[in-house]
Amino acid sequence: MYTKAKGYTLIELIIVIIVLAIIAVSAYSRYVDITTEARIATNQGIAQSFDSAVSSANIRWRIEGSPGRIQNLGVFGEEVLDFNSSGWPIGVNKGSRNDNIGRGTLGCTSVWNYIMNDSPLSSESADTDYQSYRHSGNSQCSYILRTNGDTAGRTAAELGIRYNSTDGSVTACGQLVGSNC
Repeated sequence: MYTKAKGYTLIELIIVIIVLAIIAVSAYSRYVDITTEARIATNQGIAQSFDSAVSSANIRWRIEGSPGRIQNLGVFGEEVLDFNSSGWPIGVNKGSRNDNIGRGTLGCTSVWNYIMNDSPLSSESADTDYQSYRHSGNSQCSYILRTNGDTAGRTAAELGIRYNSTDGSVTACGQLVGSNC
């Protein structure tokens, strides 16, 4: 007696492969979305930490009686933080008596690294967590996230944090959140 072999036809196998490919593409795109959302949320959290540190420094300046432009006020231990006449941090050991963020991009780096203490580091180069830029009349800093592999310039960066020393505002910025840094 002859028995017919049981198995899948070529068409059934192709259909299964197509369905698995569709599922894989959907899963991958969802994974990419979740990863991007996590990077945005982490950057937002760091921006909030920086905002709190800037506000704490301003409170220390107010405790001192709102003394105007001051150099080397002790805020978090060492007496090295400089403030503009509105009471917002503008650098560490800046040296000059104007309200600009001090010593070029190094001024932005020094504000970040001093008040953020044990958080991600910033420098003038792209080899740290955040790269510092001074701009907008020397009163604003942008810190561009580099640990995600982003090599774009300040205005086209994916994620970053912007600090305005004229009013102490700190905001998350970047193409992924819809604003230039």
